[in-house]
Amino acid sequence: MLLSRQCTIIILSLGMIANSQASIELTDDIMLSGFGSTSISKTDNKTPLFVNREITDETCYDCDTIFGLQLDVDLFEGLDVSAQLVKRTQDNWSEPELEWAYLGYEFGDFEIRAGRLRIPLFLVSEFYYVGQAYTWAKPPEEVYDAILGFTSYDGFSLAWDYEISDELSLHISPYYGFDKLNEVEIGTDTLQFDTEYLAGVYVDLVSFNYRVHAGFMQAKYTQRPSPQPQTLNIYTLGVEYSLDAWLWMAEIEYDELQVNWYASAAYAFDELTPYLVYAESHELRESKGVTVGLRYDATSTISLNLEMRSIFSHEPGNRAQFITSPLLYGEKEDVDLLSLTVNFVF
Repeated sequence: MLLSRQCTIIILSLGMIANSQASIELTDDIMLSGFGSTSISKTDNKTPLFVNREITDETCYDCDTIFGLQLDVDLFEGLDVSAQLVKRTQDNWSEPELEWAYLGYEFGDFEIRAGRLRIPLFLVSEFYYVGQAYTWAKPPEEVYDAILGFTSYDGFSLAWDYEISDELSLHISPYYGFDKLNEVEIGTDTLQFDTEYLAGVYVDLVSFNYRVHAGFMQAKYTQRPSPQPQTLNIYTLGVEYSLDAWLWMAEIEYDELQVNWYASAAYAFDELTPYLVYAESHELRESKGVTVGLRYDATSTISLNLEMRSIFSHEPGNRAQFITSPLLYGEKEDVDLLSLTVNFVF
């Protein structure tokens, strides 16, 4: 059980959806799979918490709700099409987002993809919306909300895989995104970012029980209505390591505006996995956070997470992980969040 789970984590890190047995084989060349998450969440603070979720002190039954479908089609040897339609936490059920839709071609040790692709900055970027694929209820917002929850781009990528040894492989992938208008709702306001381009590269070093992920992305954009273009350089580094029943993960994100990082430890007792996460944000956001959680794998395709998270602000008036300053609500700077989450794949 433990070895199988460790192998699954590494496979997922290479961009595959968890538990291929859960997929529906429509034909020999067409595969349909799906995933989802939902939760009961509540804080002790009136100020909305987390971009795209906005959890408050009123019990919320849909702040974390995600549902997605993925279709994979093998056209012929080396050429495939993949599309993923997702109802994200910020979406209405009637307005899901096409998270990715690309044409991919493999030749030798290379693969080229073109279309809508996932921004590959972080360890779990490729399967960010698949809650069944990672230990926590959701990835630490300190790092994963650093770019306001934007997860996809329209463009192309090139990937090169090289087997260094029988136990170690190298994956290098540059990518480029064309002009795209990104929007994010912050309370009653809608922020618009007109991205002229984004360009980056990521490197994965993968062994049977560890993975090192390093990423760089440069984006040139204009925040409407300002006509002044800005350039942002983002650097990321992540490491995950498993040993017997243990799984450790850590990531850091740095750019000109902020520094964010977390460290996580988990220990699997068969179906039960307790875990601990410590995270910090600096400069643009100022906070420290501690998460204590317990995951229960009810089956190979269904899991539950019970989490208690405490977030402490470094500075009075700073928004920390809130969407705005809690002073506007007459609230304290600290917050406790309790959530019960259900994840599934099929």
